Amino acid sequence: MIKKIIFACCCFISVNSMAQDYKTGLGIRFGGLNSGITVKHFISPTSAWEGILSFSHRTFVITGLYEKHFPIKNATGLTGFAGVGGHLGFFRYGGHYFVYKKRGNVYYTEDRNATTLIAGLDGILGLDYKIKGAPLNVALDIKPFIDFADSPYGYFDGALSVRFTF
Repeated sequence: MIKKIIFACCCFISVNSMAQDYKTGLGIRFGGLNSGITVKHFISPTSAWEGILSFSHRTFVITGLYEKHFPIKNATGLTGFAGVGGHLGFFRYGGHYFVYKKRGNVYYTEDRNATTLIAGLDGILGLDYKIKGAPLNVALDIKPFIDFADSPYGYFDGALSVRFTF
C-alpha cells in the first residue's frame, strides 16, 4: 500500500513539474471591475504569486494572489489555476447626497471628496496559456472578491490578461 502511495505521489510530482512554461510575466489585465497592470511570478513549477495594480475612475487597488497551476491533458502550454489572496486600496465617493435639517429647512449637500479605505479577500479561477515560440502569455479568469469597507459586500469580476514573459 505504501509503495502505491509513493508511486502516485511521484507521478503527480512529475506531471505537475511541467505545469508552466515561463518564470515571470508582466502585462495588462482587462477586467470588468478591475483593470490594470498584472505581474505573475512562479515560485515553483506549480505555484505562483500574482500581483494586480488596478485603477479606475474612482478606485485604486493593489491585489496579491497565491495561485496553484495544474496542467490540462493534451493541451500543450495550457494550464488551469486556482488561488486566494487579498486586496487593499482606496475608493472615492462621488454623487452621494446627504440630507439634513436646520431650523425647519431641509438641505441637500453633495460630498465629492470622501475617500474610504477598502480591504478584502479574493479568489481566482482561470486558464493560462503560454504561446509557444513567442514571449507571450494569455489568461482568462474569474475573480470573486469581498470588500470590507462599510460592511461586507461581494463582487464578481472576470478578465483577460496579456503578459510579456521572461
